[in-house]
Amino acid sequence: MLHGVVLAGGQSRRMGQDKAMMQYKGNTLIQCASKILRSAGCQEILVSRNEDGYVGDKIPHVGPLGGVHGVLTFLGENKKSANAELLVLPVDMPLMLPTFLSAMVNYGRAKKRACYVRSRFMPFYMPIEKNTIPTIEDYLIEKNKRRVVGFLKSINALAYENLYDDNTKNSQWLNVNSPSDWPKEYGSI
Repeated sequence: MLHGVVLAGGQSRRMGQDKAMMQYKGNTLIQCASKILRSAGCQEILVSRNEDGYVGDKIPHVGPLGGVHGVLTFLGENKKSANAELLVLPVDMPLMLPTFLSAMVNYGRAKKRACYVRSRFMPFYMPIEKNTIPTIEDYLIEKNKRRVVGFLKSINALAYENLYDDNTKNSQWLNVNSPSDWPKEYGSI
């Protein structure tokens, strides 16, 4: 089963407010990311966020990989990790195209490997293997590392090259981290 993961646990320091709850076209950014993932083929959407009603981090203060680890742990505890895959999208990419994500998932499935976008680390696709949780725990705890791309390289993830084909647009890479990143057409923040 393909699980969509919305990473929405950041502190939004640069934005000055909780960007996960900001509105775009009548939806919060969490809802936007969830819709994108569902349109990309995810059967279940899990939101990583340290609040009630969401999947929380099990290892605190380790950034986005803490959210991924929290979701992996949640799936394992609920016996949903067998034959499972993750498609991970940060909450602050509201223009990401589902067609691009689907193509990346298909690429990863065809190669039977995790994959990420070259020169970026998000979004990424990752099939869950028996050793995925111990591997991410070793990376975060024993090696004390935090970089998503470093973790993906450590599991031999492939760099997906197909960035700007006919089905993609440069605008999908918009990442809203500060008020100056928030396009005027989104409305006021």
